[in-house]
Amino acid sequence: MKKEILASKHCPYCKRHCSFSDPHCGKGRALAEKFKEEKRFKEEKKRKPEIKRKAELLTEESRTAEEPASEPVKAPEKNEWKGILSEIRLLRLCYNGMKQLSDRKAGKQFYILAVLAEKGSLIQKELKVHTGLHSGELEEALEKLEKKACISRKRTEDKTIYISLTSKGADSAKELARDWKKDNGSIFASLTEEDKNVLEGILNKIIK
Repeated sequence: MKKEILASKHCPYCKRHCSFSDPHCGKGRALAEKFKEEKRFKEEKKRKPEIKRKAELLTEESRTAEEPASEPVKAPEKNEWKGILSEIRLLRLCYNGMKQLSDRKAGKQFYILAVLAEKGSLIQKELKVHTGLHSGELEEALEKLEKKACISRKRTEDKTIYISLTSKGADSAKELARDWKKDNGSIFASLTEEDKNVLEGILNKIIK
């Protein structure tokens, strides 16, 4: 037993049995350093759960301090039901309208052709503004129309690229417009141009 205690506290490499607190030989110093590292590792391992728990408590406290207590949602007052019912009616009308329009032809390519038919040649940035399409989907639709020879892109001297309808594109636009009027005219027949503009403005407010 004494030998085990001696081995654990003193250097086993020399006859002096130097204490690990002050070893004289190189091997003793290396072994002493190793024992110190092992001791530090064990102590840190014991402390880790405690440190982790303290960190969790601090996080919870800071989160509690940052987040204001949420107030319970009050039930609607009697006069608030009118607004809620009007919103429900509007949503149902929008839903029913979308159901009616779901089978209609209002694709991106026709949209672009229609804009170009009305506005004439446009640069891509202007076309993006008029159609409201994102850059990626606009470019994709333009490439398809270009492959069909429905549009052409012409570069000016100042390197501006204008997009125009070709004769084939103009014919396609007219044909699609006839189909559109035939299939969709009845839906908006009761609306004036002013009504359509107002409706468009309202829908844009909701969507944006």
